Amino acid sequence: MPRRKKDSRWNDIDGGSAFVIPYTLLRHENFRRMSPFAVKLLTDLARQYSGFNNGYLCCAWTLMKDEGWRSETTVRAAMLELEHYRLIIRTRQGGKNLANLHALTWRRIDDKVDAPLEIQPTVKPLDSWKEKVPDFERSSGERRAGKAGRKPLKAAA
Repeated sequence: MPRRKKDSRWNDIDGGSAFVIPYTLLRHENFRRMSPFAVKLLTDLARQYSGFNNGYLCCAWTLMKDEGWRSETTVRAAMLELEHYRLIIRTRQGGKNLANLHALTWRRIDDKVDAPLEIQPTVKPLDSWKEKVPDFERSSGERRAGKAGRKPLKAAA
């Protein structure tokens, strides 16, 4: 009697493709301490990932404002936070008219012959996100006082 073909759950996914984040990463202390903005930026970078372009992911403001981001400063802070927690690594330092490129650290860095990076392609993932790091500190600017810190309005007479 022939073996019955095992049912694949990949057919349940609309479009037949998925982006995978390991459970060990989702349960890691560094991931739990990330701000919602950093998690959102991570999902936006994941949308760019095709399976063959790790190292060529870009979070430039011109791309991110089309993803719904409202502040260039917030995008930059979220990028620095992802770099701090080592979920992404900068593979190319940008400059004038040249964007920074990043790679997800739980995936191997891919190689494109026509677009070399400052970091060499890897055979296996860097997994630098597994290292425990201190809390991310906001480096610039002061937070505005919340509603509790504001003076009450005077009632009109």
